[in-house]
Amino acid sequence: MTMDDVAAVHALEQRLFPVDAWPLQMFVDELSQPETRSYVVAEGAAGIVGYAGLMCIEPIADVQTIAVVPEAEGRGIGSTLLTTLIDEARQRRASDVLLEVRADNPRAQRLYLRFGFEQIHVRPRYYRDGVDALIMRLQLADGRDDQVNADQTNANQANKEAGQP
Repeated sequence: MTMDDVAAVHALEQRLFPVDAWPLQMFVDELSQPETRSYVVAEGAAGIVGYAGLMCIEPIADVQTIAVVPEAEGRGIGSTLLTTLIDEARQRRASDVLLEVRADNPRAQRLYLRFGFEQIHVRPRYYRDGVDALIMRLQLADGRDDQVNADQTNANQANKEAGQP
């Protein structure tokens, strides 16, 4: 993600998360901290179809955001974005990757479980509309993610063969 992408990403953010959308300045602020932040976009024929961001302050990485437009769901874009963030966390020598997911978003929860995340906590009424946040963790340091890494590599290869990002 570059500063040139921020307006389009912010428009998607408002569309996808109307209650909890980040203000535009938050994206600008996040991109201005490359020493601890990494943001990516997924582009389709019509422009940006997904985006994701990671904050890493060793030894913990935190998925700040991940989103895919509904009309592009089911194409492996979310998996590709998440794989990119996990790879970035490894490069930044994180031992754990944390994230929050809405308790009423089973599709996202299934994605994270497939990647080896486990629920470790609940933050009651975390979101503005009163929905709980499930705190999930992927441990990277102890080698328990070897199978997940192999699964991600296989998924990436399948996506490439299918012409997906």
